Amino acid sequence: CPACGQPVEHFEGEVAWYCVNAACPAQLVRNVEHFVSRGAMDIVGMGTKIVEKLIEAGKVKDVADIFTLSRADILESVTKKDRKTEKEPPGKIADNLLSAINTSKSQSLSRLITALGIHGVGEVSAGDLASHFGNLDSLSKAGVDDLQQIEGIGPNIAEAIVDWFGRKANQKVLEKLKKAGVNPTFNVQRSTLNDSLAGLAFVVTGTLPTLSREGAKEFIESNGGKVTDSVSKKTSYLVLGENPGSKLEKARSLGVKVIGEEELKKLAGA
Repeated sequence: CPACGQPVEHFEGEVAWYCVNAACPAQLVRNVEHFVSRGAMDIVGMGTKIVEKLIEAGKVKDVADIFTLSRADILESVTKKDRKTEKEPPGKIADNLLSAINTSKSQSLSRLITALGIHGVGEVSAGDLASHFGNLDSLSKAGVDDLQQIEGIGPNIAEAIVDWFGRKANQKVLEKLKKAGVNPTFNVQRSTLNDSLAGLAFVVTGTLPTLSREGAKEFIESNGGKVTDSVSKKTSYLVLGENPGSKLEKARSLGVKVIGEEELKKLAGA
């Protein structure tokens, strides 16, 4: 990589080359934005401007630095222009942000895996990896063959995961996260509400009326169903929200039944 000097990776069938260094300066703003986003660690209040200011001030050099920020660090980085209102004191911004950061430490393992930004690993794959391996230590030791035992994890994604955890720069980030108290494990004792959706495979697309993407996934799984990233002949239902992507067209071409949030809840008997 011309920015950080770390080796880049290339996947068969793809044109692009990727730098997978979590602390790469050229990608840091994007990496941090993804890490704190709603579908990942969900750190409320850490928008693009705040992220850029913290990085410019040298307070955040990788995603793990978020969890060692002090009130003084935030006050030093955030200027008057970054306040939502003229009356909002910078101290309030700092206090709210520190509270949100502390709250995010209790996020699930699947959210943390999503937040790491491993190439090809979305929310659904992250959930499958979390339930299969139980913690980051076990996942970091998994080989390509181990990973491909999980449905939906092909050779390219498996290689991307192994490569990501094999990088010393990323290992350093994980160690810093662990020291900061961010080291969740998957609760294998999680019980299901019922098995009304057992044997059914769902794909969620678009914005649902009341459930977030993560919320829909949890609802389906808690009722015995399975959620996958892509539509296939094995898909039982496509759960459709507003502004859907190409998944709707594929579902129609394969004859997959399309339902909304209300129909999903009726299926589960909710």
